[in-house]
Amino acid sequence: MRARALAALATGALLLIAPAAKAAGPPIIAETWVEDVRDDSALLRAKISANGAATTYRFEVTTQASFEAKGFSGATLIPVDKPAPLGAGSAFFSVGQTIGPPQSPLQADTQYRYRVSATNSFQTVSGPDHIFATQGSGLTFQLPDDRGWEMVSPVDKGGGAITPPESLFEGGDLQASTSSGPDSAAISYGSSTSFGAAQGAPPASQYLSTRTASGWVTENVSAPLSSAAYGDKPDGAPYRLFSEDLSKGLLFGGLPCRGEVVGCPAPNPVLPGSGAPQGFMAYYLRSAGSYASLLDATDLSHTAVSPEAFSVSFAGASEDLSHVVLSSCAALTANATEIPDGSGGCLAIAQNLYVASGGSLKAISLLPGESHTTPAEGLMALAAPIGAISSDGSRVYFSLGGILFLRDGSQTREVSAAGEFQTASKDGSVAFFSEEVSGSEHLFRYLASTQAKTDLTPSGGVVGVLGASEDGTVVYYQDASGIHKWASGTTSLVAPGSEVAASGSYPPATSTSRVTPSGSHLAFISTKELAAYDNGGRRELYLYGPPVGGGAPQLHCASCNPTGVKASGFASVPATQENGTTLAYRPRVLSQDGHRVFFDSTDTLVFSDTNSQADVYQWEAYGKGDCLVKPGCVGSISSGRGNEGASFIDASADGADAYFITDESLVGSDPGSIDLYDARVGGGFPEAPKALPCIGDACQPLPEAPEDPDPTTLIKSAGNPAVKYFGETKKKKGHKGKKKGKGKKQKRRGRGR
Repeated sequence: MRARALAALATGALLLIAPAAKAAGPPIIAETWVEDVRDDSALLRAKISANGAATTYRFEVTTQASFEAKGFSGATLIPVDKPAPLGAGSAFFSVGQTIGPPQSPLQADTQYRYRVSATNSFQTVSGPDHIFATQGSGLTFQLPDDRGWEMVSPVDKGGGAITPPESLFEGGDLQASTSSGPDSAAISYGSSTSFGAAQGAPPASQYLSTRTASGWVTENVSAPLSSAAYGDKPDGAPYRLFSEDLSKGLLFGGLPCRGEVVGCPAPNPVLPGSGAPQGFMAYYLRSAGSYASLLDATDLSHTAVSPEAFSVSFAGASEDLSHVVLSSCAALTANATEIPDGSGGCLAIAQNLYVASGGSLKAISLLPGESHTTPAEGLMALAAPIGAISSDGSRVYFSLGGILFLRDGSQTREVSAAGEFQTASKDGSVAFFSEEVSGSEHLFRYLASTQAKTDLTPSGGVVGVLGASEDGTVVYYQDASGIHKWASGTTSLVAPGSEVAASGSYPPATSTSRVTPSGSHLAFISTKELAAYDNGGRRELYLYGPPVGGGAPQLHCASCNPTGVKASGFASVPATQENGTTLAYRPRVLSQDGHRVFFDSTDTLVFSDTNSQADVYQWEAYGKGDCLVKPGCVGSISSGRGNEGASFIDASADGADAYFITDESLVGSDPGSIDLYDARVGGGFPEAPKALPCIGDACQPLPEAPEDPDPTTLIKSAGNPAVKYFGETKKKKGHKGKKKGKGKKQKRRGRGR
C-alpha cells in the first residue's frame, strides 16, 4: 500500500483513500406516532433506521386493560403474517401499517397501547409505547353529562358585550358561586357597556346573574359612582372581589383628588349610608344592595395625612370577605405608626397592614413583643394575595424585610428569618415556606400551635410548590428529580423530571396548578410526555390522583388528543386573575372531588370541533357522570364552531356548572355579540318553537278578519261568471288529432342516475 502511494506521488497522480465504513449495529427507532384514528382502524407510524444491517419491523397493539394486566404479551402483531422489511441502509425511513378490518378490526370507544419493534442480526429494539383511543360510533355533537347550554348574560346588553378577564382597564372580576343548586347558581361579570337598571356610571359596569327555574336573571350591581375618580389602568374596574357565594362584593371607591383634579372632596362623593369619610379613598362592601365602608371617621382620626395625599390598597381577604386586609402608610388605628414624607403624605415604603372585620379596623403588622406597628424597617406586605389569611381572620401571615411572621390573634411570632411563604391551611394552623439552606432551597412545614418547623426535603433542590390540601396534611412540590407529593410524612413521586412542571405552575397563590381541598388530586401544566401520549412538546394539562371509587393514584393527560394523534395545539387554564393592583381570585378549574377538570385547547380533541380556534373542554374520570371509557373521557363544553372560539371562565365547586364566553349563538334567543354561557349538568331551558319559513305567496300578510255578517251580506249573489278559454275552435269532422311527442322519448331533466 505504501509502495503504491509513493509511486502515485512520483507520477503526479492523486490517490484517494476511502474512509472506513461506519460499523453496522442494532436498529434505531427515532419516533412513533399514530394517524387517521377511526372507530375500527388506525394508521400506525414510525421513523426507523436499519443502521447498516438488514432489518424488519412490526407493530404490537393491545387494549389498555390488557396492557395493565400483562403488558404486550398476546398483543396483535401488525403486519399479521410476518414482519415488514425495512432494508439495510443507515438513513431513517418513515414507515406505516394499518390495523383494522378485515384482519384486525378495532373496537369503538376503546383505549389501546402500541409500540414498534425492529429486528436485525444485532438486536431487537422496541420503541416507547404510546396510547390511542378509537372514536365512538356516533359522530354527532353531544355535550357530556347531559349538560345543556344556558345563556347567562341577558339578550339586551345595550349594544355591548361581556368582557373577558383582565380586559376592563387591565382588570375586571369574573367569578362564579361555589353553589350549583337550581336556584343558587350564580356568576358575576363585567362589561364596558352599562345595561339594565344602573345606579351609576363607573368606567366598568358589574353584573350579577342568578339562575331561577325559568331562566337567568341579571342585576346591574354597579355602585352609584362616576368615572371621574378612576384611572384608566388598572383602577377602572371598581369591583375587586366577591365572596365565594357572591353575597358580598368588595369595590374600590376611586382615587383621591390628585393631578388635574382640583379641589376636595374627592370627585366621587361617598356612598349614602356607608359611613365613609368625606374626601378620602374608600373601599366598600356591598351586601343585599347596600354599601358599608371599610374605613370610618374614627379610623381617619389617627392620621395627619391630608385627604388628597391619602392612599389605601386592598391586599387580600378571606373567602367569605368577612376579613379584608388593607395596606396603607397612614396610621388608621391608635397603635399604628405613620412616617411623614414632608409633603402632606406619609412614606409609601413604610406600610402598615390592617384587618377590616365587622365594622372595625385592627392593625396586625406588629412585630413580636411590640405594641405599635414598625413600618420603618422595610417593606411590609401580606405574605401572599391568596392563602395567607385564615378563614376566620384570626391568623395572618405577613413579611417585613424578607422575614416571615404570623399574626396569631393578639400575638406575632417569627416563622422564618429568611423564608418565602408558599401557602397555608385554611385555618392558618399549618404553613409551608421555602428557605435556602447551605446554598440549596428546602421546603419547610410550620405548625402555629407549637411553632415547630419540619424540613420536608432534607436533600434540598426545591424549585417551587404547586399547592397543598386545606388541612395542611398534603403538599405538592417540584424539585430536581420531579414533582412529589408529601402526605403525612410519606413522600411519593408524581412525575419524574427536573422541569416537568411548566413555568407558571407555582407558587400556589398565582399559579395554573390546582389541588383539591383534600389534597387527593393535582392538576398541572407540563410540556413533557408523561402519560404515554405524544404531546409533541406542547403544553398539556395533566391530572394526578386516585380513580373514582378509590385505588392507587394515576397520572393522566387530560388535554391530550384521546385518539393519540400528535398534538398540534396546546392547552391552557386560567391563573389567578389580576384586578386593580391585586391578584385576587383563582377560577375553579378542578372539581372538589378531583374527577372533573376544565381547560381551553387550540387542538381538535373531538370530531365536532371544526373551527381551528381555542375551545373549552372537560376531562372526566371513568365512572363519573356519563363517562364509560377508561381512564376518562374528553368532552366539548363549547360548540367548537364559533368564529372566535370560546374561553373557560369558572365553574361551580362540583363542576356541574361550567361557565364560558363565546361569540357564537348557542340558543335561539341569542341574537349575537359575546355572551356568557353555562354548560350545566341537566341544564337547558325550553325555547319557543320557531315559526315555519314562508315560501312565495305564503309570505304575504294575512288578510284582515271578516266583518260580522249583516242582512246585506247574507243575500245570495249571482256568483262568478263561467270560465271561458280563449283560442278554442271546433274540431273538423273526421279529423283525428295526435298528441305531440307521442312515440318519441323525451329527455328527463334533473339529477342523473
